[in-house]
Amino acid sequence: MPTGDGKHKNLLLGFDKPSDYGKNTLYAAQTIGRTAGRIAKGQAAIGGKVYQLPINNNANTLHGGPNGFHGQVWDYELVEGDDFVAVKFSYKAKQALDGFPGDMDVVATFALSDDNSLTMTFTGKNATETTLFNPTTHPYFNLSQYQDLHSHILKVQADHVLEVNRELIPSGNFLDVTNTPYDFRGGQNLSSAISQNDGFDGAWVVNSKAGEPIVILTDEESGNQLRIFSERQGVVIYTMNSLEDGVYFARDNGLVGKAQEGVAIEPQDLSDAVNHENFNQVFLKPGEEKNYEIVFAYEKVK
Repeated sequence: MPTGDGKHKNLLLGFDKPSDYGKNTLYAAQTIGRTAGRIAKGQAAIGGKVYQLPINNNANTLHGGPNGFHGQVWDYELVEGDDFVAVKFSYKAKQALDGFPGDMDVVATFALSDDNSLTMTFTGKNATETTLFNPTTHPYFNLSQYQDLHSHILKVQADHVLEVNRELIPSGNFLDVTNTPYDFRGGQNLSSAISQNDGFDGAWVVNSKAGEPIVILTDEESGNQLRIFSERQGVVIYTMNSLEDGVYFARDNGLVGKAQEGVAIEPQDLSDAVNHENFNQVFLKPGEEKNYEIVFAYEKVK
C-alpha cells in the first residue's frame, strides 16, 4: 500500500520469489483445500464408507494433506471489468494425487476492485463421486511498520470458540468466550491478548450477518484497517506462535522473520466437519456446484 511519502508498504507476509513459498511450512498466502484445517486421524465417513486420507500433521490430515491445493500448479486467465481486475485460477483435483474421494474441478478467482477490496471466490464442481470441499486462503497480515503486532486491534464477531485437544482436533463442543482471552467481540489489543494466552491457533464460531464483517483488524498507529466478510461458520486465527529458521519476509527488507510477526485469518467452515454432525457440512456431490466467497476490504481510518 502507498505510505503517503512516495513509498509502499506490504501488509502481507510473503516472499520475493514464488519458489520461496514452498521452502517452509507456513502456507503463507496460499489457497487451501480440498479441506481447510484438520481431519482427525485422516478418516472421513462419506456415504457409509470410511476413507483413509493421507496424513501430514501428527496422525491427522492438515489443509488437504501433503498434496493439497497449496502445492499444485494451476492454470489461470486474466479478467478485467469496469471497476476491477481479476485472476481466475483453475485446477483439476484428482483422487490419484491428493487421496480424497473422486476427481473434481476447482476455480479460485481473486478480484481486486477500485474500492480496495479483494474478493476471493472458490468454486467446486463436477465431482465424480461425493467428496469434501472446504477451501480457504491462508494470508498472514501485519498492517504496521513493525515486526510485531503491538499496535493492532482485533475484533471478532463470535460468541464461541471451538474446543480442541492438544493436536487441535475438535471435540465438537463450542465454548463461550466470555471472560476468556478469546473474547474479541469488543476488540482487544492483539499483542496483549497473545501474551495472556501464549498465542492463538483456534477456530471461532462466527455470528455472520449479510453485509457485516466477521473480523476487523486495525493498526492504530497508521490507520490501516481490514474488514473481512464471510458467510462460513468459522474463522481460524493463528498468530504464528513459532517460526522456523531462515524465513525472510519481503516486507522486512533483509531482516530475519520473527514469531508472532503476523496474524493469519482464515474464514472457513469448521475443521473436521465430516466427523461432527453439529458442524456445517462440507460434502460436494456429483452434479452439485458450491461457491464460497471471502472479502478483504481495506480502508484508512485516520
